[in-house]
Amino acid sequence: MQQHFEIHASPGWLGLTIAVHVLIALAIAVYVEPTAMMLGGLLAVGLLAERECRSLLQQRTITLTVNPHSATIGLQQGGQPYFFVKYKVYATRWFAILKLMDKRNTRTLILIPDRFNSIQSYRRLRLALQTMDRSDAT
Repeated sequence: MQQHFEIHASPGWLGLTIAVHVLIALAIAVYVEPTAMMLGGLLAVGLLAERECRSLLQQRTITLTVNPHSATIGLQQGGQPYFFVKYKVYATRWFAILKLMDKRNTRTLILIPDRFNSIQSYRRLRLALQTMDRSDAT
């Protein structure tokens, strides 16, 4: 039976991105001596932070379809469907990385609980991926 999951932009990832850029800006402000180099570094970090935050805020919802019977994963983003037969899951206790491979496309998704509608949806996806991974091994 196919299962469908919606993956949204992560507010936690946005917060982490902002925090890392602020720390880098503080390090530049404290440790870079010539004022011109310090201002250039701060400008570069600020522009990079703005670009990455805008990219995170403009992410579209991804619909992931897991089909355990055919061992395929479908991904739909912006109305464009993709189907992947080859995939690899790197799971940890707190998150999972799903690498989808095809002849033309390779996608990597970081799956963390705040990207899903509910924690149950996140757990169901991890269980479905784990089940498919076991069925491939046998």
